Amino acid sequence: MQDLLARIESGEFSLGQQLPSERELANLLGVARNTLRAALQQLESDGFLTRQIGRGTFVAQIPNRSSGSFLSRRMRNASPADLMEVRLIIEPHVAALAASRGSNEDIDRIQIALRTSLSARGLAEFEHWDAELHLAIFHATKNALLVDYCDAINAIRNEPSWYRLKKRTVSTDTRTLYDQQHSAIVQAIADRDPETAQKLMTQHMSSIRDNMLGVLG
Repeated sequence: MQDLLARIESGEFSLGQQLPSERELANLLGVARNTLRAALQQLESDGFLTRQIGRGTFVAQIPNRSSGSFLSRRMRNASPADLMEVRLIIEPHVAALAASRGSNEDIDRIQIALRTSLSARGLAEFEHWDAELHLAIFHATKNALLVDYCDAINAIRNEPSWYRLKKRTVSTDTRTLYDQQHSAIVQAIADRDPETAQKLMTQHMSSIRDNMLGVLG
């Protein structure tokens, strides 16, 4: 299992990529098929892999390389309620800063991430491009400390426990809502409208918080 995780972390198998067949993978890793199946089941349970009937097994999460940072450790141990409270405080202001400070290149990057997230197939791919979209908005603030904060958030999103929580909270309806909210936020940023961007990001963060805490009860 660790060998396969290491290959995923190294980029040999990238996010959203389909793994080889069990036979090919067992030969590649030098393990028996039953050993491989047990490892695949565990990695799927941990959120690193996802199996799609009739299609195969795909990489769902990348092992967290930045888990050693102080900020990542503190945030990773925070409750979902505490984390979402912090996001609600910070990210609306980030959207406003992006609308005020973002260059044309920053806007292009944000729009590319949006378009790719809108066409994402499955939760793993959507989660990746959702994170990339938020990261692009953070980069547009021109504030390195804020970018570090976003990197810490994205590290948490790669944790298996958080991925399992997202699987419980992202339905077809919520995905549609998030797509609509993302599109509106990006339009406000592109229009250089900080006030609207801040308001829309507040609504988006509130939706995520309500969906997540509603599942947790």
